[in-house]
Amino acid sequence: MLGRSDDLASAFMTIGSPALAAYSLAITGLNTEWLTRQFSSLHFPNKERIPPVIAALQQIPFRIDASGSSLPSMIVLPQNDHYWELLLAAVKRNRQDTIPVALGFTWVIVALLITFLDSSLAFDHFISTPGAAGYSIVAVWSFLMPLVYGWLSTGYQREANYLRDVLDGAHGIAYVATTAGSVPAARVTGRSTRGIEPSTGHIDYVNADEKKTAPVFNYSRVFIWSQHAEHILRLFEHAANRADRRITVGRGRAWTGNDDGGILAHNRVGNEAEVVQYCMGEPGAPFDPNGRRHDEGAAMEAHVVPGKPIFATEVFQRAACATVLGLGLQWFTTGAAIHVHLKTPPKGMGCRALTFTVYGAAATVAFWILLFSSVLAHWARRQSTRERRSALKTFVGCIAAIMRWLGKFIAITNGVGILALSVMQFTGLYDTCFCSSTVFGGDPDGVVRFMEDITRSEVYGPWNFALGMAFAVNIFYAGLVATGTGALMKGVQSFCRGLITLFTTRSK
Repeated sequence: MLGRSDDLASAFMTIGSPALAAYSLAITGLNTEWLTRQFSSLHFPNKERIPPVIAALQQIPFRIDASGSSLPSMIVLPQNDHYWELLLAAVKRNRQDTIPVALGFTWVIVALLITFLDSSLAFDHFISTPGAAGYSIVAVWSFLMPLVYGWLSTGYQREANYLRDVLDGAHGIAYVATTAGSVPAARVTGRSTRGIEPSTGHIDYVNADEKKTAPVFNYSRVFIWSQHAEHILRLFEHAANRADRRITVGRGRAWTGNDDGGILAHNRVGNEAEVVQYCMGEPGAPFDPNGRRHDEGAAMEAHVVPGKPIFATEVFQRAACATVLGLGLQWFTTGAAIHVHLKTPPKGMGCRALTFTVYGAAATVAFWILLFSSVLAHWARRQSTRERRSALKTFVGCIAAIMRWLGKFIAITNGVGILALSVMQFTGLYDTCFCSSTVFGGDPDGVVRFMEDITRSEVYGPWNFALGMAFAVNIFYAGLVATGTGALMKGVQSFCRGLITLFTTRSK
């Protein structure tokens, strides 16, 4: 399980910056949709197994072996089909609903309903203290429902080391291509044979949040995950393209197919150089399927596969879309709470509305700081444990670390503040002459309406509108997350891409 300090920090970060938590959930779903869509047009074994497995690894820090035959072996060799089957079965268990989570979700709904009913049925009490009505509390905390539902739908780690242990266990049945053919990876000594493995070796002060596995910290792994996922996609794509041209992995072998158009295991067997070459892009001259022209010696000497770009394709478009969704959920729920008090006499920006405004502003500032810190941290990261940062990357890394600490401090402090605010709302600490009469933007003549003039009709309309707005946005956000591959999500993505294209065009 996560350490208690990490549990507490992640909880306060979630309630202190709903935008950050919603962004982490949305980008996880968008990344999953993007990867699934990319694999859907390719035809090669394990195309249905690899995307959900790689998508689940957004939950943990991991590394891929981009310099040898281990990762190409995972994609090409038929012996590794069982490897992906095992991982897929484990990932599916991540998505199973559990009794504790289901009860927690139910408790959130029950608590909100009780607060709502208490505010409605005891209105005579709120005639004297209308600001204590629970509508604003219901609205500002309602963001928890789509987040809980979203992680149930998307999948999450129920234990901190679950996926790490699964990857370690799967390595025991993996095969790797060598000069003598394919052998069990566990029997190879003298070099790494793990194509994919959980690892924190590339994590230091610059990107420290990447090793934290609570769902809210998914924001920190967006760019490195996208980099790894696109690299795996490109290897798979090159292999699929060669298979479409009926080229076997092993040299000098004839292609054999079956009645349903599938690719037989015979076509996917080869030695180390052949497996690596099969996953490489075409280097300039067209590939000759008859002569099988390739420089086996060069492939073996360099042990290279196509390089990884620092920022993956479309990653900023997905991040922009997730930002819109996260900030939307943040401000429609917080804005609903503000609206309750703006429209409750004395109307205007009083103590209660101001504190909710400060909460929303602090949550947004924390989100932007942490988002930019994740971009800077990824740019300044070490691409290998042996790499030494340049002076520029060291400076940028320090800026990223400072921004991360500042953003987390603001979010955690804001989380403590909203808890205190919720308690104060019901204990009557706001029921002072100052808070009950002093507002900004009230009556232009300076007239203050006292509470005994309040009627049900003048407050129930704004209150119900605020709750309706908050819950409509919650349902909309939850629907997007649950139907990540549906037309609605694609429409939002297209809208975000259009905005980015328009902005880019005008800036030029």
